[in-house]
Amino acid sequence: MSDDVIIMVADQNYLDHAKSLLVNFRRQGEWEGDFCLISPGECDTADIERRGIDVFHVPDTEWDFMVKFWAFTPYFQKWKRALCVDIDIMVQRNIQRVFDGLGPRLPAILCNFEDGSILGGLKYWDQQSGDGPDAHPDVYEKMEARFPHINERMFNAAFIFYAPDSMPPETRDELRELNEEFKDANPSSADQMLLNLHLYHRMEEVGKDYFHFFGFDYPENRVVSEGRGWRGDEFPSMLHYTRWQAPWIIKDDPAMGGYLNHRLDRVCHELYAENLATFEEVFPI
Repeated sequence: MSDDVIIMVADQNYLDHAKSLLVNFRRQGEWEGDFCLISPGECDTADIERRGIDVFHVPDTEWDFMVKFWAFTPYFQKWKRALCVDIDIMVQRNIQRVFDGLGPRLPAILCNFEDGSILGGLKYWDQQSGDGPDAHPDVYEKMEARFPHINERMFNAAFIFYAPDSMPPETRDELRELNEEFKDANPSSADQMLLNLHLYHRMEEVGKDYFHFFGFDYPENRVVSEGRGWRGDEFPSMLHYTRWQAPWIIKDDPAMGGYLNHRLDRVCHELYAENLATFEEVFPI
């Protein structure tokens, strides 16, 4: 057993995506540490488990947009360092360098900044749900009184690097209770807003060296930016493609966002398919 683990979340519909990403970590990321898949109890993960991949089953009744919070429970404290990732990412460089490079900054919780504020994110999801961007001013006011940092820049939750033993055992319950208290302004129970409200004092910006949004790694965006803190020579190990440009989405037009991984010089959906096809070979029984 390794001291380091990569955690991802997948139900039956996303199991192939998880398999492709597991191979992506092994092949393109040269990862030799552990994996843990968080899945609902009804998900058939027997084949994955036979191949030495740890699976943490969540009760089906609690499978929702907050399922990632299970990664903060005591089960994961058997590992010293954890990287929790979204499924819609791609690995393009060695992963051990992420753990070794960011490890000295623990027990901070390390993520990427977004451009907008936490409150802006809440209003966006309000709008997406059909309520409108200013639907709950009384809830926003209550939030701002309790969380003065609500107008600060929001951290993205696609990549979360943290020390499992630094998470109090009640963390998951506290996050869910927070959602219940303010659910009118978070109708989809989006986990990112809740993490930013509750854990902001422990969260730190990673920078561009280890992981970030895929568009920032386009050749034309590898620039010096004092405002963003970019040097211009960063080479991240992972990129977040988001669900709209996810690696499994077949893109016919090379001009489409997320078509090509420029570091690997590979069409994303082709590499995704190739990795999925080699799952049994890379993870033999």
